[in-house]
Amino acid sequence: MDRSYPITGLIDMLMNRVKEVKALPGYRLEIAFRNGERGVFDCNPYRGYECLAGIWADGVFDKVVADHGTVMWPDGSDLCPDEIYDNAIKTPKLG
Repeated sequence: MDRSYPITGLIDMLMNRVKEVKALPGYRLEIAFRNGERGVFDCNPYRGYECLAGIWADGVFDKVVADHGTVMWPDGSDLCPDEIYDNAIKTPKLG
């Protein structure tokens, strides 16, 4: 099976990674992507996922950081960067 990516596809994939993140009220994340886009990602649909159980405790969700192109919490929980990019509500670019 050919697992190679056309160079443009690879560049596009890498540019859609998370550059900055800020926790918002209501378990949402404000995201800045490497490609210059910004958006808001709602984490509420993921509340039932056992692998994310630790982030819902008081004060933990707010400790989110951008790391290796995605979002991570102190307990090691993370989200797939493609999931974030595909489901974030994008805000218009300025200019």
